[in-house]
Amino acid sequence: MHFYTEKNGKVEPRHFVPMSKDPNRTRASRITDAKKALKDGEVWMPSVTTVLNILDKTALVNWKVDKHLDEAYRMARDGQNVLLDEWKDKVKARTQEALDAAPQAGTDIHKILEDYLWSESLPNTLPQVEIDIIKNVEKALAQRGIGAEIEKEKYFINSEHGFAGCADLVSDTWVIDYKSKQEADKFKVGKMQYPEHIRQLAAYGKSMCKDGFRAANIFICLETGEIDFHESNHENLQKGFLTFLDCLSIYKRETYNPLG
Repeated sequence: MHFYTEKNGKVEPRHFVPMSKDPNRTRASRITDAKKALKDGEVWMPSVTTVLNILDKTALVNWKVDKHLDEAYRMARDGQNVLLDEWKDKVKARTQEALDAAPQAGTDIHKILEDYLWSESLPNTLPQVEIDIIKNVEKALAQRGIGAEIEKEKYFINSEHGFAGCADLVSDTWVIDYKSKQEADKFKVGKMQYPEHIRQLAAYGKSMCKDGFRAANIFICLETGEIDFHESNHENLQKGFLTFLDCLSIYKRETYNPLG
């Protein structure tokens, strides 16, 4: 789970904590860590995505089911003669490898865009598809009057409502979040933005931008370098923020309330 805290006037992530048996190693933060920190006087705010995870994401669930079925089919096709419980364990283990690869690929391209967007020169070690992604994102932003002045990977805390997060790109008037697709056949221009994406953008924009801000997702195909700049309309952002606040209310009541 992702959390953030404010220390010496600076927002810091609290996504990981040292392991009790080996402080040199870390593990993902848990609710219990946030509650312990609160007792110790350090307030950890839940991230927007952590709050939104209380809602079922139909597309994500279907994707995970498909991944399990893919692996089950491959094993059946390969004629592996194993007991049912062993077969289930193997399917789950293989599927988890595929599920872990997708977020890591998204994290990698986020880091590349953070490091090289609007750079005057790009390392010749970057694969061509990553160079194409950078150039396509720059072009889409420039077409909308957005230049190098936009801030990248900006942390924030919303003290009024009790949540936090990190925006991929933000200014007074724009908030933009990257979303990646690994395979070209899953990249459907104009059809990839889901309600949870709008809710996330709305929570970011309401926390960091001026009234009347504009918000968009940039969908990135990691296979081809193609992108789709998808702007959300004002009405959907307003509705999305109200839904986010509903989620936050449930989260604070049922899971963890950083405001006490």
